[in-house]
Amino acid sequence: MNTFLTRFVPAVICSAVLAATAMGCQRETKGATTVITAAAAGTLDRDAPIAAKNHREVAFYSARTQGESETKIFLRGHAGEAPRLVYVDAEPGELVSVSDDGTHGVFRRYIAPGQTTDITIDLQKSES
Repeated sequence: MNTFLTRFVPAVICSAVLAATAMGCQRETKGATTVITAAAAGTLDRDAPIAAKNHREVAFYSARTQGESETKIFLRGHAGEAPRLVYVDAEPGELVSVSDDGTHGVFRRYIAPGQTTDITIDLQKSES
């Protein structure tokens, strides 16, 4: 019986730890108690960045939060700067091109499977 427990208990504990890690749980210690929290539910899916031809130091990219329909366009500046939100569209889509000077872009809105529409957006004024 002791041999069974000696082999069984570590196997169960290791399996539970591996399963919790795979599900995105992380361990935090607060005082004397241990709390396990799940990772944030909304994960941001980013598209490939697009750089303006005359401004290679900055890039624009579209991103969507999983489970939401709106699409956000971000400006990624110089290294160390946080990305800046420049446009939000209520529908799913992606940024497909940026003008040479980086002031305008083309946003492809997904209407239905196989049906899209392209919208010109002003990246400086945050409007279409």
